[in-house]
Amino acid sequence: MAPVTRRAVRTAAAGLRALRADLAPSAGAPVPPLRLPRWPWVAWLPQVLLGLAAVVLAGAGWHVLYTDFAVPNRLAAALGIAAALPVAVCLQVPMLGWWTSLGLTVVTAAVVRSDGGGPLWPDPTLYVYLVVLGLVGLRVRLRALVEIWLLTLLASGLVLRIAPGPVTSPDLVEVGILTGAVLVAAGSVRTTLDARHRLAVQTHVSEAERSHRALLEERTRIARELHDVVAHHMSVIAIQAEAAPYRVPDPPEELASSFRVIRANALNALTELRRVLGLLRPDGGADDAGPQPGLDRLDDLLANSRAAGLAVTAALSGPPRPLPPGVDLSAYRILQEALSNAMRHAPGAQVRVEVRYRDDGVALRVVNGPARAVPEGLPSADRRSEAGAPGHGLLGMRERATMLGGQLTSGPAPDGGYAVSAVLPGRGDERQ
Repeated sequence: MAPVTRRAVRTAAAGLRALRADLAPSAGAPVPPLRLPRWPWVAWLPQVLLGLAAVVLAGAGWHVLYTDFAVPNRLAAALGIAAALPVAVCLQVPMLGWWTSLGLTVVTAAVVRSDGGGPLWPDPTLYVYLVVLGLVGLRVRLRALVEIWLLTLLASGLVLRIAPGPVTSPDLVEVGILTGAVLVAAGSVRTTLDARHRLAVQTHVSEAERSHRALLEERTRIARELHDVVAHHMSVIAIQAEAAPYRVPDPPEELASSFRVIRANALNALTELRRVLGLLRPDGGADDAGPQPGLDRLDDLLANSRAAGLAVTAALSGPPRPLPPGVDLSAYRILQEALSNAMRHAPGAQVRVEVRYRDDGVALRVVNGPARAVPEGLPSADRRSEAGAPGHGLLGMRERATMLGGQLTSGPAPDGGYAVSAVLPGRGDERQ
């Protein structure tokens, strides 16, 4: 067999497999319930309405076949009920419903034309078939719509073959136009729904990516800040290891050697920390100048906030006590970010900062009242950004608290403002 012939055979075989898959009775997805959180009772409304429509179409078919086409009463009832059943079947198995409707349509048309003439498809049968086409068109592949339309025309020709004679309206042209229009409309709706679904999925993925990127950026920022804390500890270890042998007269060589090893390891750790910081620092960025701040600089933070126009008061309770450097830094940054959020999202509001030293750590709380002006560039005054602001807002505060094994809560206040509360452990074994 020539190569061209083999390719043609393979192409034809693939086309037949695709056709079989498209037209299989099990093809097509069932009609899903509506998902409207505000009105959960309408979830199964489409199924209920289509069920009622099937009942109405069954009764109408029975009446029309019996009165207009002189079909015997029992046969008219059987054909009318059977013709409407595919509407219910399409709710769960669309293609099975279509095949059933097509077969019943051919049978009903042959019965009506058995006296030698009449419409190609009786009106009640045609109406049911159009409803079935609309349901199927929303639940199957677009290419299957063309195949369904061609098979519909083929079935119409089969009716003329089985029951020949003069054809009254609707004729073959009208049947082709009506069924084609319904399939085109259903396909257009299906394309629009699919496009909206893809857009919704892409939007969800983009938001998830932005959130993940913001989380990584915030963790990198926190790691850069904590580098100074860890580097300070390692420097102290190196200095103490170097000075320790001189504090003991005639120290044993084993002890002096151990201190030299400790100092060398501390210096190596400092070198690796600098390399890690280089990886975390943005391209072209530089290390932050000066020591990292702590709660000892709270007065400066409040003064800067007041200078920027924020009406802020502070309340400290409990005896101040030294905090581990990581906790001290994180407490300062959480207060700083909370004040910045209040300034951006609630301009003109009264803000209260509370710092309470506890035996097991420190508790922080920043509460602002309702905004007295409309925030620029923001849809509402009581919203807090999870990303996009310096430090990424609540995301950064939550990461700092979680890193230390603490807790952070945030939400609207009873008076219409906003409150941020955090509890950070003051143990020496906090997680850094």
